[in-house]
Amino acid sequence: MSSLQKTLFVLLVIAFFITGAQAQSKKGAQNSAFSKFLGGFSLHASTGFGATFYNHEINGPGILQKTDGNVYIFNNFYTVGNSIDTGYSGWVNNAQASSNIPVDDQDFLLGTDSVSVKYQGVGGSIPISLTLSYTYDRYRFGGGITYEQSFSAKFYPNVEANNLQAFRPDYVTASIIRYYAYLGGEVYRSKRHTIAVDAMVGTFKLGKKKFNPDQVKTKLFVNIGVSFERSLSEYFKVFIRPSAEFKSYELAVPGVGYTINHAMPALYVNIGAVIRMPNFKKCPVSQCHAQINHRHGRKVYRSKMHPFWKWQDPDYGQNYPELIKYKGKNKKKKNPY
Repeated sequence: MSSLQKTLFVLLVIAFFITGAQAQSKKGAQNSAFSKFLGGFSLHASTGFGATFYNHEINGPGILQKTDGNVYIFNNFYTVGNSIDTGYSGWVNNAQASSNIPVDDQDFLLGTDSVSVKYQGVGGSIPISLTLSYTYDRYRFGGGITYEQSFSAKFYPNVEANNLQAFRPDYVTASIIRYYAYLGGEVYRSKRHTIAVDAMVGTFKLGKKKFNPDQVKTKLFVNIGVSFERSLSEYFKVFIRPSAEFKSYELAVPGVGYTINHAMPALYVNIGAVIRMPNFKKCPVSQCHAQINHRHGRKVYRSKMHPFWKWQDPDYGQNYPELIKYKGKNKKKKNPY
């Protein structure tokens, strides 16, 4: 998806909510099937922090560990004298060739056709997500987009720790964009709290500035989480969502004829807010103090007595949860009135 398409997606979501609100106003807030349908849509926005557990395995090519910290893979032990004809570094994101690499006595050579080497590292990330969902009964479905700024990891080998050194890729941060279908279900619901188990399934793109698109091939990803939600009003919630994600990509090292599978499982904690499309027009009667959904004539309206971030009990309203006779000095009076 191009940057233009991403922008159009965000504008489409905003336009949908604006158009829906205008449609509610024009319909006079009748409790119609269309207004009920609009009331099922919600917009989720969140950010947070993630930890990605990178790992990949070299099994087949040779590895040359230089004393200066550089590390190369090459066609297994095809050396010319005291040098390697062609070696490749940067196999995490952009494999680059170097020619006639000298091999000194202090350097370390390893053939991974007999001993595979697994490199592992942990990197952080900051995701920003926008999801449009529809709720039917206790079930949710929709789609969304996530932009993530990820931080590179330092990769440590699992064998030959005395000879092989840890290395970092040639980038500090890189972008990841995910597009996904959203599915979920509410497993617990009360007046103010909801617990939902949900999943995101889709594709992701690694930033072209740091990852070579001619070498990298991504796969589908799956994110499974639990959303703990608290209602601040009938149409506004805040939530925290811990989740686990499973994704990977392949990088083809061109001159070696070898493809490396890079696994990227991750753990996330997201915090955010959910705004639901109102299914009733705000009450037009200036002197009306009703705090819950109520009727005027044959039409149903929502209360205008509280802001969208303030909690109102859906049964009786809660703009003034404590009567004046129970406040301050009145607490000690037998007859505060």
